[in-house]
Amino acid sequence: MRRREWLMAASAGLAHGQKKIMMPSDLPDGAGFRTMWYNPVPAIDQTKWRLEVGGLVEKPRQFTVQQLRSLPRETQSARMKCVQCWSARTTWGGFRFGSLLDLVKPRKTAKAIRIDCADKWYEYMTLTEMTNPRVMMVLDRAGQPLPDKNGAPLRLLDPSKYGYKSAKLITKITFVEEGKGSMACDIGPYYSPSGEILAGYDTPLDLHPEAAKPGWKLESKARRKIRGGEITEY
Repeated sequence: MRRREWLMAASAGLAHGQKKIMMPSDLPDGAGFRTMWYNPVPAIDQTKWRLEVGGLVEKPRQFTVQQLRSLPRETQSARMKCVQCWSARTTWGGFRFGSLLDLVKPRKTAKAIRIDCADKWYEYMTLTEMTNPRVMMVLDRAGQPLPDKNGAPLRLLDPSKYGYKSAKLITKITFVEEGKGSMACDIGPYYSPSGEILAGYDTPLDLHPEAAKPGWKLESKARRKIRGGEITEY
């Protein structure tokens, strides 16, 4: 959605008494992450939020934030890479997808999941991808609850793929027979269904504090060459 359309939608929402709308920003936060959304939305009320898990499972369930936090906790340092040529590294906290598999018991015909989000974004991931040991269901960032603008209360992290595959503001997970790529493919030619990070260049905004200043652009002197896949060099 274009910037003007974002502003118009946000203004309309506030005029009707809705909660404050979270807006995208080209300026990274203190950790080096830019704020990006598909549609303008207010922050999720975590006291009312439920993660709905269903589809091809034996035990469909709904989970509160507290229930998800009771699952075996994992942390990992990982760099998230955006297809728009920037990245940032932090320590993520949450749980592995296998913990949900144990609770909902997917059927043998289930080979993938569809992830739906509060901003109307959706993604498909195979169960093989979701059970990769580097893939995480994220609840925390840098030892604190995930910020609203980073997708609270729950987001996905797959550091081997561009950030658009790491869906945020997750509200629903549906087990399906097969994946269907990515919603991103309907938006632009530089998106791929699998979202794997390709060899090329990256600008790590967390390593450049000056990037948080208005007017700073992705300068070539800050770029680093990458070999593809998860960025582990820095």
